[in-house]
Amino acid sequence: MGLHQVTRRSVSDQVIAQMKENIENGTWQPGERLPGEMQLCEIFGVSRVTVRNALQKLAGEGIIETKIGDGSYVKKLSISEAMSRVNVPGDLTDREFRELLEFRCVMEGPLCEMAVSRMTEKDLKKLHQNYDNMCAMQQNETAFARADVNFHTILASCCGNEILESAYRMICTNLSRAMQDIVHRRGEASGLKYHKAILEAAEAHDARRARMAMEQHMQEMAAELL
Repeated sequence: MGLHQVTRRSVSDQVIAQMKENIENGTWQPGERLPGEMQLCEIFGVSRVTVRNALQKLAGEGIIETKIGDGSYVKKLSISEAMSRVNVPGDLTDREFRELLEFRCVMEGPLCEMAVSRMTEKDLKKLHQNYDNMCAMQQNETAFARADVNFHTILASCCGNEILESAYRMICTNLSRAMQDIVHRRGEASGLKYHKAILEAAEAHDARRARMAMEQHMQEMAAELL
């Protein structure tokens, strides 16, 4: 299992950290029953109270679930929950930034086409409001960058596909860390130009035209920044 007795300093935290590690590295798989309380007491060399506290905290974080009279199990996460737990670095390296842009060049066009083909009037209204926000935020790079990322997130949510939406939200977390720099280097004009073209294609229910505008947007951005 890779577990061992803990020292008396921050005992509860050490127990929780080791149990989390066993779950994160796959030693304990989703749906698997954890060792019983007494067994965990022996493994860690701690009291039953400490083990129960650790189990309660892990259950409170949604990492495990306890079934009365049966024991504790590693919780099976939905796709969106699992994706949301992916560690995101504080700063993107040059390589990570390049790979992120390359990923967007591949992903954004087809996603945009699907989004427009499935978009409701309510979705279209959200997209329009977001574009208006971008126009109003042209003198505030931070707010403009946030609205820019949100425009793409709205499109992802229009697809009605949990995997696509979760994947896009994950890369947007990374993208948000770099978007202000992108806006600072490229200005607002390009983003507004292509977002307007995508919005007009969406209003015309022309999914193919929306995809072409998005792909041109990504290619132009990549050409300038890579």
